[in-house]
Amino acid sequence: MIRRRALLTGPPALAVHTLAQTLATPALIRRAWGQEGLPIVRIGVLWDRSGTGAMTSGPDQVVAARLAVADFGRLSRGYPVEIVSAGFERRPDQALGIARDWFDKSGVAAIADLPGTMAPVMVQDLAHARDRTVLNTGSFNAALTGLSCSPTATHWMEDTNALTMAMTLGLAAEGVRSWFLVVPDDVTGLAFQAGATAAIETAGHRLAGTARHPGDAATFARALTNARESGADAIGLCGAGEMLTAQITQARALGLFERSKICAYAATIAGIHALQGDEARDLRVVTSFHWNANDRARSFSNRFHAASERMPDRSHAATYAAIGHFLRIVETADTLDGAVLNNGLRREPPYFFGASGRFRSDGRLLLEMGLYRVKPLDQVAIPWDYYQPVRAVPAREAFRLLGRSKCAL
Repeated sequence: MIRRRALLTGPPALAVHTLAQTLATPALIRRAWGQEGLPIVRIGVLWDRSGTGAMTSGPDQVVAARLAVADFGRLSRGYPVEIVSAGFERRPDQALGIARDWFDKSGVAAIADLPGTMAPVMVQDLAHARDRTVLNTGSFNAALTGLSCSPTATHWMEDTNALTMAMTLGLAAEGVRSWFLVVPDDVTGLAFQAGATAAIETAGHRLAGTARHPGDAATFARALTNARESGADAIGLCGAGEMLTAQITQARALGLFERSKICAYAATIAGIHALQGDEARDLRVVTSFHWNANDRARSFSNRFHAASERMPDRSHAATYAAIGHFLRIVETADTLDGAVLNNGLRREPPYFFGASGRFRSDGRLLLEMGLYRVKPLDQVAIPWDYYQPVRAVPAREAFRLLGRSKCAL
């Protein structure tokens, strides 16, 4: 029988608890039961479409989670698997409250997605205290495997350090030696600036300058004009979501693409698709997942598209892979103990669409990164096939070394 040390116990006398019975049960042995008296393996998708997750979080993440459950099938002992979801609207305190209710009252064993900066750190800390699991598939925050690392959490998304290093190294092969950064004055933008600056200095390149703009700006003429006049080989756009889409359009209008290589650290395929034109041609992006990379990626992506009417980005692929990996470890370990499961999550190689990946002790998933160029529309043979592979950046070069992560694990 599935068990949680100090959390899951044998079946109760009645198959279904009333709320009063549940609240009367000691917090460390509460759990959810299905109608057949079997424990439910409940996974929460905690999303936010108001910030950096505007184009990747939300219901689309629930689609990826449900595809993972459907592909895994029923656990051999018959335990049902259930997906629950909720949004927290860029409010870390709200994310923490939802997670607390899920853990303490709803028997949620693991939480996925969690875009943003503070929300995933706070939920990760709570999960450690409750011996539950967090599958970080929506956040760029490098602290999740750094100062804020947790033995009951894994980080499946590329962080700001890996994205900026992969971009810097990938473009070095094209002769790029000088950079200019366009930075929104918000937490994510400043994190990308810090990561890019460190990567540029590590590679021995020159930072020609930076231009910051308000995090809620709609026009970027001054920052982009400064970037154009800098003469830098490459211009790194540190924004995300609709802001990034607007920056790409305005950079095209100002002629930046004809002068420099334009790079978007947080680009999404939905953002490229939303441009509905040639504005993004020759944009450089980096990612560990491209929907049309191989048969395995296409199989998942086509089913995802049928359910969501869009192709998946890396965060959706991460959610699918993370939940499948979690369920495989649950099947093997026959427990929902966060500490036990996360030892298994780190020990076993994950399935990631044919890519060879592994986990470190800090919970960081290491995957090869790809540098891509956005094709001109006349080269897009099938819908959504916007990315042209340029070169691969090995995981050992892209990701921060374990000794520099400041993780105590």
